[in-house]
Amino acid sequence: MKRSFIILITAILLLFFGNVFTTDAQEASFYFSPSQGNYKIGDTFLVDVLINVEGVSINAAQAKIYFPPEKLKVLRISKQNSIFSLWVEEPVFSNPQGRISFLGGLPSPGFIGKAGKVITISFQSRAEGGAEISFGEEKILANDPQGTNIFSFSFSQEASFLISTPELLEIDTEPPYPFEIIVDNEGDSTNPAPLLYFETRDDISGISHYEVKIGEEDFFKVSIGETTPFRIPSQTPGNYLVMVKAIDKAGNFTESVVEVKIESILISEITICPKMFRAGEEILFVGGTALENSKVIVFFEKDGRLIKEWEVFSDQEGDWSLGKEGLFRSGIYKISAKSEDERGVRSYSSKACFLKVIFGGIAIGPWILSYKVLTLITLILLILLLSFVLYLLLRIKRTRKLIERETLDLKKKFYIEYNELRSDIEKEIEMFKNIRAERELTLEEKTRQEELLKNLIDVERVLREELKDIEEIR
Repeated sequence: MKRSFIILITAILLLFFGNVFTTDAQEASFYFSPSQGNYKIGDTFLVDVLINVEGVSINAAQAKIYFPPEKLKVLRISKQNSIFSLWVEEPVFSNPQGRISFLGGLPSPGFIGKAGKVITISFQSRAEGGAEISFGEEKILANDPQGTNIFSFSFSQEASFLISTPELLEIDTEPPYPFEIIVDNEGDSTNPAPLLYFETRDDISGISHYEVKIGEEDFFKVSIGETTPFRIPSQTPGNYLVMVKAIDKAGNFTESVVEVKIESILISEITICPKMFRAGEEILFVGGTALENSKVIVFFEKDGRLIKEWEVFSDQEGDWSLGKEGLFRSGIYKISAKSEDERGVRSYSSKACFLKVIFGGIAIGPWILSYKVLTLITLILLILLLSFVLYLLLRIKRTRKLIERETLDLKKKFYIEYNELRSDIEKEIEMFKNIRAERELTLEEKTRQEELLKNLIDVERVLREELKDIEEIR
């Protein structure tokens, strides 16, 4: 009663958002896909639960699915890509009871079609024999006000699967035969990539592949046919434990371990190494011996951090040397060297020497300036300053001469103008003197004579003041 009531309420809620559809042909059915198949014990396979609807859309459905629990086991149920988005009862399963149930729906306009996926079931086969799965208590409700059950038996409602016992290549629990690894350095103890010979067999399922691990590195896969021989990737000098796994097609494996020893080429030696170096004032000179006609890598380190790395080449006698200029912060530096032959193989590091660097300068952030450079910069700035001062002095001197020349010309012009004006005034004054000798001057003539005398005095005063200003400018 409770379940029927839930179904009824679900149908009413779904139909609240739906539209009314009417049709003459109204039927729908559940079916499985695939509906048959052959599997072996332990296999997993997927079965889709589908709905076929003809003539009318649906908006809800429920069913139970029965399976033989002694033959099949449900691993999981997926709702991915289901036509239903509303679940009154989530899909659940019980392996002991061999039962699956669900109750779902979707809003209007519902679903109509031949392959509406409801759920996907993941089965695992457990025992030999036939295994049938079937539906029960099916209901498929139309998208109408009454929620009409339009379920029909027009399609097959069962699926049948045949489960068989695996072959013997499939129940292999035995590992491959033990095997030995043979190391071949091809007559060269410094060979960085020696050959390994290893091979075994597995009588039941056969060898799938090999996995190789060198030292602390991870395992990597080696296919069959690459083991006679197998050349390991190039390694630096040292001793390495090489582990090889032979894995059969059932996943069983056998391990074998061998030690691979790669000797160093001739180790470089540092025979010339100064105890003290004045950075920015001297040339750093280091020398030593190494493998003849080989590359020598010189490492310059401080506090465990690589500061510089230089490459030089030894001569036919194996001697090498390095001369470098550089600005380095004060402190104790470690110098070491390695040889490298034509194969690109490096030797062990040489015995290190230690160098005390004295820096005559200052460090400004990432920039390092020696006192010599600072002195040069200061000298350049001083020369530029002196050059600028000299330029100003020359410019002032030239300007002064120009002013003197201009003032002399101005003075001459003042004298000329003054003399001309004075001459004119004096002539007019002399004229009034001659008139006065013959008769009395009129009031107008007396006023004019007084103005002329006053103008003459003013002109002389202005001339003296201007000449004084000109002299001050000079």
